[in-house]
Amino acid sequence: MPDSAISLPSTPPKCRPGLLRLMLVGSILYSLLVLLWVASSVHESSPESLPMSIVHLFTHHQHVATPEEVQAEAHARTVKNLPSGETEERQFRCIGWRATTDCSPDGARDLANDKPCNRRVEDGVAGYCEVQDVATGDSTGKKGAKFFCADAPDFANFHVKGRRAVERAIAPTFALPNVKTSEEPRAGIVMVVYPNLLASAFASIRTLREVLNCRLPIEIWYRSDELRRVPGALEPLQELAKKEVAGAITFREIRDRRALRFAAKVHAVYNSNFDHVLFLDADNVPVRDPAFLFQSEGFVRTGAVFWPDFWHPQHTIFHIMGDSLLWQLLDMDYVNMFEQESGQLLIDRRRHAATMELVNFYTFHSPNHFDKLMLVYGDKDLFRYAWIKLDVPFSMIQTPPAVAGKVVNDSFCGMTMVQHDANGDVLFLHRNSNKLTGQLKREDINYAAEARKQARLKLLHRGLPPVLTDAAVQAELDLLMRTPPPTLEPPEPDNLPDPAMWTHLWSFRNSSQRIDYRIRSYKAEPDFPKWQRCYGQRYLSDNDHFYAQKIADTSFSGLETHLRRFAMEGAQLLEQRQASTKHRKLR
Repeated sequence: MPDSAISLPSTPPKCRPGLLRLMLVGSILYSLLVLLWVASSVHESSPESLPMSIVHLFTHHQHVATPEEVQAEAHARTVKNLPSGETEERQFRCIGWRATTDCSPDGARDLANDKPCNRRVEDGVAGYCEVQDVATGDSTGKKGAKFFCADAPDFANFHVKGRRAVERAIAPTFALPNVKTSEEPRAGIVMVVYPNLLASAFASIRTLREVLNCRLPIEIWYRSDELRRVPGALEPLQELAKKEVAGAITFREIRDRRALRFAAKVHAVYNSNFDHVLFLDADNVPVRDPAFLFQSEGFVRTGAVFWPDFWHPQHTIFHIMGDSLLWQLLDMDYVNMFEQESGQLLIDRRRHAATMELVNFYTFHSPNHFDKLMLVYGDKDLFRYAWIKLDVPFSMIQTPPAVAGKVVNDSFCGMTMVQHDANGDVLFLHRNSNKLTGQLKREDINYAAEARKQARLKLLHRGLPPVLTDAAVQAELDLLMRTPPPTLEPPEPDNLPDPAMWTHLWSFRNSSQRIDYRIRSYKAEPDFPKWQRCYGQRYLSDNDHFYAQKIADTSFSGLETHLRRFAMEGAQLLEQRQASTKHRKLR
């Protein structure tokens, strides 16, 4: 459990969650896992607010039940709860989807909407998947956003398979890859890069070294199949490594074909050469040397420090609430706390082999129920779930995230998540919206379509029929290719290509209740581009539970300028290397 979890008053579920059940038929015992399908629209309505026309099948107006309906209803009424905590994996066979009414598995059976195992269950229906134990006659099932009952057997066995992975990890001889228990623990920073984060990684590493004087060694993890799309992608980062002492910056290739997107982070932490890992997203930069974290009280005591996300059960975009199917998948009680943001992680890999093994299982188990059922977004909460499941202490930073952003005409657009240390002081600025590129952001233009459009307009302007020739279209295309597309945003006064986004910091007051912590997602036209997603609150003075301060008044006021300049220099270095390579090939 969290060493210092952020708690909130519990939120009663608005529609009954899925249930684990037993089914008794004749003299043979069947166990049935019944998981209620609750549409997102239903989550917004309590059972008391449902229309009165939704009533039990046998009392609806003058409906007379058919023999089949009577039999199905009698069968469904024998279902009982299935105990959780099973330790043995079972071999299940899918029987099918059993539809019900009243937004509940206890609702009347709705035979007309039953489905076979290979049919997708859509939004807006209630019911359960019925499956049968091949060996004993026991049965089970599951629910999801859009799912197939054919996935129910694996869902039912998921927590048992997780337990088995943990049992292997707690053996005395088990250790995570590359852990050397006979040596002094080695601490370092772990990063994962991909094409869209190359400029951010270059800027973050130079900031760590040149601005913050951080000497921690750094591992850079990458997938060669991803970076192949950008010729010479790693060369700017390799130039940084050449300026360091041997081993200060190392490159590790991800060879596991499953380690894509969010899974790459788990792969990197699991396989790192560091015993003590500070994982940082490549677009996440500290405001001071983070080396002190490895000696911090929370890390020394628990060996794991996590940070909260914007979202909690009373204000979440991911529906991690009491009525989520998540808790049945994990076979654990609902945990009422802030969600986790994994842009930074502090983990002692020596002490937490079992929990990391469970995180690894959650990430790479196939099928991925978290993703298919939209129970969790990426990797962000998998770490805390593994620690909580195994009842292993961890330290959760108590201060909720602040938001850094820009104010234009009294309109605020937050574009950076701000995390704190255990004392409540700002520590990380995670630029997770409008990332650094080191280049001017320009409009995407369909050159072929635009060339045809311009050629047609010229013919019409001259009073000629708009009959296009290939030569006329090619002439317009050549002209367009020589003209840079318009920029998405006006140029900055300092002529750096990336926009300056940090003018204000919006923080939660210590005197306010956690229930009052609400971060909104919104657009702020016309003060900000229509494509820009903002976080926080548009008008800062409208919420007394938060307060604003100018970035210029903080100790890290010049940090963004360094980042923007470093990103530009990294992009320029990459362009020079690409041009040089192209020139050599032409010789």
